[in-house]
Amino acid sequence: MGEHRMNGSGGRRAPYLCVAACVAVLGVPGSLAAQSARAPLEFGGLLRTGLRIDPDETGRKDGFEVFDARARASGQVGLVFDYLFQVEYDPDDETFRLLDAAATIPVLPEFEFTVGLFRPAFGLEAGLESDRGDLTFLEPAQATDAIAPGRQVGVSIDGSTFDGRLSYGAGLFNGNGSTLSNDGGFMFSGRAEFNSIGTIAFYEDFVIQVGASLAYSNDADARLGAGVVSTDPLPPAEGPSFAGKRTLFGADVQATYREWSLTGEYYGAEFTPDPGDPLPEDASAHGGYVEAGFRAYGAIELVTRYDAFKPAVGDDRRFLLFGFNVYPGTYAKFGLQYALDLDDSLPATTVSGNQFIVYAQVDF
Repeated sequence: MGEHRMNGSGGRRAPYLCVAACVAVLGVPGSLAAQSARAPLEFGGLLRTGLRIDPDETGRKDGFEVFDARARASGQVGLVFDYLFQVEYDPDDETFRLLDAAATIPVLPEFEFTVGLFRPAFGLEAGLESDRGDLTFLEPAQATDAIAPGRQVGVSIDGSTFDGRLSYGAGLFNGNGSTLSNDGGFMFSGRAEFNSIGTIAFYEDFVIQVGASLAYSNDADARLGAGVVSTDPLPPAEGPSFAGKRTLFGADVQATYREWSLTGEYYGAEFTPDPGDPLPEDASAHGGYVEAGFRAYGAIELVTRYDAFKPAVGDDRRFLLFGFNVYPGTYAKFGLQYALDLDDSLPATTVSGNQFIVYAQVDF
């Protein structure tokens, strides 16, 4: 360099049929875009599939699987608002779930108003998770998964100024994820980001970008991120329910020079649980990653990452990841990655020592 479910009638073929339908209509957005600056209807999708091999202690089965299967529709309704709908297929339950359903009113170039279900502005890598095809590795870092707020129902204001050098986002959300219910509290989230050049297509000079994020939530029954409670031998894929106050914060910096990049990000969480909540009093969690990459000719990428996380309950977990990515075209990517555990760390939710992954993705 984070649920409404609908029954799926296509079984395990549904993710492939879903993406195939998106490919079939891929020519439509191009013709519509020729008539307006923003097409009234565009289709897109993401399919990531491959082979994952984990050590025996994780209890996960080795083999080929579908990692992600998403379909989205976006566009513009006149000059009034932009919209985004995105769904994801869950091959285990053979169901679809709604990821995004948001409308954005572009009041000014420096000011937009968004309402609906979407991911709050918080964190650098967490922001990329809105389209997982932009992630460097198959999964985000441990701290990103555990601390950054997931998709929420709410409203936000966003914008950029100073020729794209400074961007911001702030919002008020229900704090309970994609459900429309509210537990009596709300989540406030905000992020500011500055880069030394602004919005341009290609960076030939040295560029540095810094960002900071902050969120606060008062919860009666909120679901925490995966890995906040990391019990042996493997943390659950979903965090526990939480009642109390949360303060979440993050800071990130990224430096790039032509083919080289260096990124560092830190996340922290302070918990003040209500009496009876399973978290200990004044619990906290923190962690982050440092990632270095080299991308030649825009097509071949070598990347390594140090990923460390201290959960609120459980042992510290540290890993070193190595990745090799190939980008044969605009929409395709092939990735290969290997992970080592450091200090005899136990497996985390999505990464473990001696884990090997090879995958292919189509993202358009």
